[in-house]
Amino acid sequence: MGLSDVEKRYLQTLGLLSGLCLGLFAFRLLSTGVSRYWFVPENLLLAWLALLFGWVLVRQLEQRGWRNWRALVLTGLWLLFLPNAWYVMTDFIHVFDSGEISYLYDIAMITVLTMTGFLLGFSSLFMVHRQLLKRIDIFSSVVIIETAILLVSFAIYLGRDLRWSTWDIFTNPSGLILSITDRVINPFGYPRALNITGILFVMISVVYFAFWLFLKPVATRNR
Repeated sequence: MGLSDVEKRYLQTLGLLSGLCLGLFAFRLLSTGVSRYWFVPENLLLAWLALLFGWVLVRQLEQRGWRNWRALVLTGLWLLFLPNAWYVMTDFIHVFDSGEISYLYDIAMITVLTMTGFLLGFSSLFMVHRQLLKRIDIFSSVVIIETAILLVSFAIYLGRDLRWSTWDIFTNPSGLILSITDRVINPFGYPRALNITGILFVMISVVYFAFWLFLKPVATRNR
């Protein structure tokens, strides 16, 4: 199935923003010789993978539904990479007046990275949300989407505070599982985990549903 004109234009928009982000990173690297922001292209790629797996999942669901192993595997991969779309916001922690280049230059670069990541994440979530609405009622779909956002928020905490990454699921699953179970079994023993997860959950939820309210009429006509 080919892409619609709207999808093509949207991908062009995301491509333009991604190109700007990479261009700012490349110019900084070439002009300063400092690779301190090496994480910019890596995190941008991971955010794009969230959209890619969401898109492939939607195409699979349109052909065969959710009750098959391909859809389940794709759903798992989608959830695995989805936190990376919003994780980029936390990269502001690396921005300081280093004297290597204009302080505002680094702020602009991370802002573009964050904007692109957010659009990739919300687009991916929106696509899956629409598929849910074709199968279940509105309330149930919202519960599932909010659960996904809660998992994403917790995953961002794991990444930023405990320095776990998506790849650790494959390279060090036992250590990652231990960190997760400790905080799930005894959540009040880790107040910072609760605070960060809660803040991110509220922020992502509200911005996503603002995104949803704006695009909902289009989604309804296309169903």
